[in-house]
This record gives sequence, structure tokens and C-alpha cells, in this order.
Amino acid sequence: MKKNLTSAIVMMMAMLTTMFTFTSCETDDEVIADYLTYGNWEGYLGTYYENRWGEYVQDGEFHTVWRFIPSAYDRYGYATSGYGDEVDYSTRRRNDYARCSFRWEVRNGNIYIEYDDPDWNPVKIDWRDYSISRSHFHGTMYDWDNRAYTFDLENTRWDWDYYTYDRYWARTRAADADTTDVYISDNGKCVATGPFAKALKKVRR
Repeated sequence: MKKNLTSAIVMMMAMLTTMFTFTSCETDDEVIADYLTYGNWEGYLGTYYENRWGEYVQDGEFHTVWRFIPSAYDRYGYATSGYGDEVDYSTRRRNDYARCSFRWEVRNGNIYIEYDDPDWNPVKIDWRDYSISRSHFHGTMYDWDNRAYTFDLENTRWDWDYYTYDRYWARTRAADADTTDVYISDNGKCVATGPFAKALKKVRR
């Protein structure tokens, strides 16, 4: 009886040790990355348009959507970096928008985003300045010029097919194409129309 009890205690301790080892592999960075890649983040990005591209658009006149796609999974099935897309679009005219792909990484609780178009400034979201859950992502981010942008995003459904790069060409051939500014980056990783294209062209001058 004593032998059986001792064996049971040893087995229980082994199970607890295994459970602790498994759980300890889930770092804060992995948890944050798991939240980031859970869905599409859509909402307001305060004064973003004014500061980034030198044009002023009042808050509420456009929305931002992010999606974070994981890559390079470790042996526990976690990824703390990857690639993604951002779309900024006018709430008044949906065909006025900018889309750019990016690479992201979570490191020491900080979220880093580097865009594939160099005309878009890379940004950092400091671990002290944001909050994230499965449904809500809000805080402040900074670019390398120390400009701050507040954001308040909700996890939503989003039709990424509407803003694919190939369909962009069809829309720029529309009847108003001659009167609408169009922007495409040198590497083809960013497209923009309307006031977004006009502002991005201004950055290149």
C-alpha cells in the first residue's frame, strides 16, 4: 500500500512538472502574437493621415485595417513574427484607399512593424502603451521620427479581396481614372488612390 502511494505521488509530481514545462514555454511575446493574429483589426488611427503623409484628414473620415499573419513557428507551435497588410480607406468613398504589406515582430512585449514600401515609416508599439484582447486592440504607436499615433481597433470581418493588388488595376481603369491620383510603389508592395495617392506622391518629391 505504501509502495503504491509512493508511486502515485511520483507520477503526480512528474505530471505537474510536465505541465509546468509546457506552460512556461508560452511567453508573453507568444501570447501577444497569438492575439495579434487572431483576426482583422479595424478602426480609427488618430491623426495618422496628417502626420504620415503631410495631409490633414479629420479623425473619423477614414479607417485603418491591419492583419497579422504568423510565420516561422517554433516546435511548440508559436510564432512571434510574420508578415501582414494594412489598408487605410475613406469612409466617404471606399475606392479612395492605400494598401501596403509589412513585416512584424513581437519582442520583449513591443510590437514592431516595418512596411515594404519605404515611403511608409516603420513604427513601434511600446509594451507600456497598448492593450490587446481577442476583441479589442488600442493604444499609441510611434514612428522613428517620434511622432505618436493613437489607435482604437476592433476585431472584425474584412473583405481583403476587395483591395487585392490585381483588382486595383481594374479600378484605376474606371471612368474617373484620369482625374484620380494613383500611386504604386517601386516594388509593387503598396498601391493607393485618391487623396492617399496624392499625399504619398508628395512624400516622394
